[in-house]
Order: sequence, then structure tokens, then C-alpha cells
Amino acid sequence: MRNKRLIAGLIIAFVALAGAYAQAKPVVAVLSSDSPVYANSAIDSTKTVGSYLRGEPVLILSSQDKRIVVDGVPTIWYQVKASDGGTGWLPGSRLSFTATAFPRSAFQTEAQYIAYVSMAYRVGEKVVAIRSYEKVSKGDIGYLVDISDGYLPFAVVWERNLEATPSTDYLPAGFPPVLEPFVYFVNAGDVELLGEAAATPLATLAKTLPAKYKTPDYYYAEEPDDDLAWYTPEGYSYGSGYDEYGDYDYGYGDYGYDDYDDYGDYPEYVEGEETYGNFTVGSVVILGKHDDVNGGANWAAAMDKYVGKTATITEFLGQDSYGFQVVRVSGNTYAWRIRNMTLKSHGEQGSYGFDVGDRVIIGAHRYIDDNNNWADEMMSYVGMEATITSMEGTDGAECYLVHVDIDDGDWYWRVENMTPAD
Repeated sequence: MRNKRLIAGLIIAFVALAGAYAQAKPVVAVLSSDSPVYANSAIDSTKTVGSYLRGEPVLILSSQDKRIVVDGVPTIWYQVKASDGGTGWLPGSRLSFTATAFPRSAFQTEAQYIAYVSMAYRVGEKVVAIRSYEKVSKGDIGYLVDISDGYLPFAVVWERNLEATPSTDYLPAGFPPVLEPFVYFVNAGDVELLGEAAATPLATLAKTLPAKYKTPDYYYAEEPDDDLAWYTPEGYSYGSGYDEYGDYDYGYGDYGYDDYDDYGDYPEYVEGEETYGNFTVGSVVILGKHDDVNGGANWAAAMDKYVGKTATITEFLGQDSYGFQVVRVSGNTYAWRIRNMTLKSHGEQGSYGFDVGDRVIIGAHRYIDDNNNWADEMMSYVGMEATITSMEGTDGAECYLVHVDIDDGDWYWRVENMTPAD
């Protein structure tokens, strides 16, 4: 779901900006599998600097541009920093990224989750309460302002007047006194980051919250909601794709959002199918070489001489043995995958004949090489009409991605699952 065009070098620039602007959003990844940490960007068992467990968060410091095959997929290497301060290199095939925020179910222990939040948050980071605790009600929105050791580590300014009297020893220097009635300390498992692009300055909160919530509401939960165990839900998967920070993104798996229906009930995921997109019998196309994905390329060396040539689609043949739609074209007898074609004078190679401005029907992504590049929130858009607003290159399964208008550009959509709206 994330943009291939934002190359890995952007991560380096992003981290540099983070040093100059305290509120820049950190790039934090999560280990999708147990892995050694390497001294350089190459797998060498004699040059490791430690090992991390699945679920461990790491801060991305930089990346290496060269893409190599690791764990069976093309990937780049990332220089990372762990919660203990150690640094090293990891292949992207063992990392998961998100452009928003990871839910607590992505972590196996409370310590991992606290470490993740500590890396990912900025003062004023927006959060949501996922369980009630004393004066905090499930579903409340707040702004994380500090993290401390021990009991009730998260200090949050809530969008309610709680008539609180927090200890200022655990609040940031210069914390506005007018916000103290809105502060309440909660357990790590009581909140999740919402992953917004920008944090809210304390000065802004000081101007808005006291004026909006002049009197306390006196809510108090006599007993906290049922505790939420630290676990990885059955069927959990990190998935993969390209992330907005600069290339290979193994995030956006099935995080078990149904556990959080009180503030985000998403329709059940139903896997989509590849369509013929904007192609029809009679379409004039430019032939492209098949990519080796989902088990094979379905390619013969004799087909090379036709690559880049113009032809006309004469027949739809259905799927090849690897699950991709193929067609016959004029001028030869081979079966050609439409995912690698270009509709002449419209769209780009692999865009299924779609271009900016086209009206389409959104479809759910399917699994290719165990990657559906999907988030549960996307399901609510399936079946809706939309207009393509930008072309965004390909993801880790070499599926072409676009932005559309109906989701404000929040998600990256595979065109292989779209159909023309007209």
C-alpha cells in the first residue's frame, strides 16, 4: 500500500529532519520474525551484533539502496537502533512498517509495546483509550505527553476535564499549568497511538481544551474494564508492500482489528480477484516482460523479441497456472499477462490501462506471494466508485498502485483489482 517512488534515500533525509525538528514523525519498524542483527548490510553469521525477537521495535536510521533477494524476496537493508541503544543492520524482509501506528496486538509483551511507543511518539501524539481506567473512559481521545518507568507509565492529556491533580515531576518541562486538570496517568495497555502525521503542540491544547471543557464530568470507572492480555492473535500476519518512507514495507498484515470494534468496526476481509482492468478485446497494447512472482514468470526466451512491441488483444484466455490473467495478441501465439502490458496512449506499464482521472470501482486485494498489501480499514471502500488521483508505482508483489479521491489519499490501491466505473 505504500509508494515505491519514495525511495529508500528518503529515510535518510527523514531522519536528518528528525534531528532538526523535534516533532518530525519517527520511522519505527517491528521485527516480523526472529533475526540476528548484522554489523553491515550483508548476511554474514560471523559479523552479527546481537539478535532480536519477533515483535521487537527498531528505529530506522538509514537504508542501503541496493535491492537483493533475502528470505526469498527482493529487499533492501535498513540500519536500525533498538530500545537498548544498540545499532546494526537488518534486511527489510524481516521488518514490518506502517504509515500510521501499530496496535498493541502487534507485540508479544508489554515491554515491547512500551519500547515501541517510546520510539514512535512525540509530545502531543494523539492516542485513544482501548479500555477504561478510573477517570478515563474507553474510547476517550488524548495526547501523550510523557513516558516514565514503572506503574502507570503514560502521562496523557485527555479531551475531558478530569479535575485531575497530577504530579508535575512526571510532566515535560514547561508543561502548561492550565492543562493539569486534563492529565491522567494510565497503563501501557490502556491506549494505542493513532499514528497521525503531526503531533498537537501543548500550546495549542492549552488554548483549546480549557475553553471547551470548563467543568469536570466526574466519570469514574469503579473497576477497570477486562484486562487485555499481551498476545499475538491467531492468524496474525505482517503482510508486505511498499511503505511511504522509502521502499519495502512488510506491514499492514491482519492485526485483529475486530478486537477493537468499539472504535473501528471494519467489514470482514474477502479476498479480491485480478480483473482485466481497462483492457478489452481490440485494445492496442505495448507488450512487457512478465515478472517472476507468485511462483513463476510464465515466460519463454523466444518472447523476448516481442517486448516493447505494439500488438492488439485478440482473445481473453483466463488465468495462467500462476494465477494471472493472460491474453492472446496479434502477431504471435504466446499468452501474455496483462499485468505487464501498457495500454497504448493511456496509463503506464502495469497500470491495467488506468490513468489519473479515470473512474473505477474499488476491489479488495488478493494474496500474491503471501502478500495482500492490505489493512482492515480498506474493506469499507470496496465496491465504491472512485477517481484515480495519482499513479504510485509498484509494491513488493510488483502490483501497480494508485491513490484515489474517496479516502483522501490515505491508502494505496492495487489497480489489478479495479474495474472501470463506466
